[in-house]
Amino acid sequence: MKMYDCIVAGAGVSGFAAALAARRAGAKVLLLDKLSSVGGSAVYALTAFLSGWPLPKRAGGIADELLQQLEEHHGLVWRGNAVFDENIMQLVMLDMLRDAGVETLFNAIVTQVESCGRVIKSVTVQCGSEAITLNAKNFVDATGDASFSVLAGADVITPDSELSMTKTLMFKVHNVKNFDKAAICRKFREKLPTKKFPVAIQDRFMGTNMMRDDVVILNLTAVAGDAADPVQYNAMHEELLRQIPEVVNWLKNEFEEFADCSIAQIAPMMGVRYTRSIVSCRQMTMHDVYNPEPPEEVVALCGSYIGGHYVKCFNSPWSSRVTGKLAVPYGAIRSRSFDNLLAAGRIIGVEPELISAVRLNVSCIASGQAAGCAAALDIPDYEVLRKELLRQNCLLARDDSPSTEK
Repeated sequence: MKMYDCIVAGAGVSGFAAALAARRAGAKVLLLDKLSSVGGSAVYALTAFLSGWPLPKRAGGIADELLQQLEEHHGLVWRGNAVFDENIMQLVMLDMLRDAGVETLFNAIVTQVESCGRVIKSVTVQCGSEAITLNAKNFVDATGDASFSVLAGADVITPDSELSMTKTLMFKVHNVKNFDKAAICRKFREKLPTKKFPVAIQDRFMGTNMMRDDVVILNLTAVAGDAADPVQYNAMHEELLRQIPEVVNWLKNEFEEFADCSIAQIAPMMGVRYTRSIVSCRQMTMHDVYNPEPPEEVVALCGSYIGGHYVKCFNSPWSSRVTGKLAVPYGAIRSRSFDNLLAAGRIIGVEPELISAVRLNVSCIASGQAAGCAAALDIPDYEVLRKELLRQNCLLARDDSPSTEK
């Protein structure tokens, strides 16, 4: 039976960053995912934006490398956000993993996690008809819904539906003419009082050009519920599918830019922003948002906006914009239940109201890189981890300024 230094469960952007960082820190790494390749929601949910990018400054670490690779492969354009071609994104991520020597196992559904006391020993995955058991010294949960942690028996937070954010289904339309996002956003707001939009929750136009000017990706569906519940998940996915033709017909009737458009692609995966997060050694709370001093033992920087995609309208009652970047402490990526389990991405230890800050792609990459480095170094004292994060060009200063310390 193969033994790894680190197994990362989940190959979205956070798991990708964790696996890459761990390998670069010298670990023997296996990256698992239930899907057929790398990319997670960035690829399969059509969330084709490097969301959370701190323009005009760099984001640091693997995020900067990924953006550079996308630009070199002509897979990225700037449209307010960094918009990428999801097919090129997937190939770039695979190349970066291969070049680093990360082993991958896709179409692998985690079915069992074995532990002894406070130490996880192995994970069993189902690949078709074959069950495979894999051992590792340390594990990173980058599943997006903390499913690895749940199977291990770790403590997690499951928010009330009202705090879990809306679920959406992204879709592309083509043959859009003279698309001007600012103008359409303004007209959308003006129309809402008299022209009833098919989706009551949605009170903001959310769409942008893709790589081609006549192709627009839209995020105008919305539904609320518990995405961790399989019955509710399936029901919500069907409801979202049924919303799309209504939304497109409304746009065709109300906007001349969309008059001749048609649906080009619907995401194969529902966009789920939050289902669960780990109970960590150091939970991040709203106090961290308003505290002018960063926490001790910073390992990553995350977003500056709190409270979007509420279940009744876009902005939640606790919406807030952070001055500078919110700093993630080392304890927030460490499970309180197990000594060798770390978390990456939107499941790190935050109270539900804070999820908007940690779920965006660039934030997920940053926490993933921190988790991967920590796993490779056997979850060391902070100063050892900090030295490796700086060596991997991560940003740890709250003002986004790059550190010259190595």
